[in-house]
Amino acid sequence: MPDESPGAPVTIWFDPVCPFSWNTARWLRAVADKTGVVIEWRLMSLSVLNEGREMPPQQQSRMRDSERIGRLMAAIRDQHGNAGLANAYFAFAERYLDRSEPIDDRLIGQVLDAVKSWDVTIDVLSDSSWDELVWRSHQAGQDALGETGGSPIVRINGHSFFGPVLTAPPDPEMVETLFDAVGALGAIPQFAQLQRPRSG
Repeated sequence: MPDESPGAPVTIWFDPVCPFSWNTARWLRAVADKTGVVIEWRLMSLSVLNEGREMPPQQQSRMRDSERIGRLMAAIRDQHGNAGLANAYFAFAERYLDRSEPIDDRLIGQVLDAVKSWDVTIDVLSDSSWDELVWRSHQAGQDALGETGGSPIVRINGHSFFGPVLTAPPDPEMVETLFDAVGALGAIPQFAQLQRPRSG
């Protein structure tokens, strides 16, 4: 798996099946579209993070999806780099998270078509040889954070944190405002945590 882009000011470690990561990813892509900032897209794994934990059946199913799609995304990033991973992730999440489509031949085919990846096949979902690359990328995110953290982990100009956790992408006029605010908080070494109740 290629290393992150040299000098990339923003990095996001995300699990492709995590809805909160999906909101953060759409926000960061909007930031990139508006400002030209470079986003480095890296994998983390909720399956790795939660390995060995007791979970209800629905969450166990989501962890299996995390493992399988992590392998797919690792293979795509290995062959198509940062941009390929981003395009594959957006193609996947729009179907899996927004439309609740099942992981099947059709969905995987559409993801591969989105990045014009002819060498990767659906068989990669069961190919454990990709797990090492997923683990290494996941661990890089944990190391950047400095402690155990969930998805997403974001680094802005060298400052890493879990989140921001968004219930939806911000309105277009607030995209840059949120980015500037998060970056400013991250740059303050004494800042540790800010949380408020989720609405509705």
